[in-house]
Amino acid sequence: MQLAKSFEQAACMIVLLATQQPTIPLTADVIHERIGGSATYIRKIIRKLVVAELVTSTSGNNGGVHLARSPEEISITDVVTAIEGPLQSFPDHGYFDQVFKDVEPVADEGTKVVNAIFAQADQLWLTFLSQQKIATLIKELLAVQEIPVLDWTNQSDDKMMQLNQLLTRMRTD
Repeated sequence: MQLAKSFEQAACMIVLLATQQPTIPLTADVIHERIGGSATYIRKIIRKLVVAELVTSTSGNNGGVHLARSPEEISITDVVTAIEGPLQSFPDHGYFDQVFKDVEPVADEGTKVVNAIFAQADQLWLTFLSQQKIATLIKELLAVQEIPVLDWTNQSDDKMMQLNQLLTRMRTD
């Protein structure tokens, strides 16, 4: 199974929002600038995250996007489900039933057996990913104990320099 490109973009949005100062919303334009891709598609992904209640969105001059929950509460499974919908990795085109259509008592049972196997595998995968929290991902990625927070909306600052300085201080404290 391969996740869609939009999953990676959504996960990056969640990470970006987790490192954003909580009192300052991020606009879709700022998210687009950081992640790239199509601005229209970024907005569609944001909408999916809103529907999944992972982010909140406010319109207007001071509007933008915030995390709806803390990064410690958001799992990778939450993001996968928000973007991909319910997981079903076996495509179930009915070929197993077709192969054994003339064989009793297995006629019409092939797909059920294979579906059960893949349903169990899907559940094991989702259970593992549900234990992987966004907060842990960020901390491991940046090699810090706490999630660094900065204002991604301030265009006048050199964000990477600012983040590097913040990470250096966090790693030495």
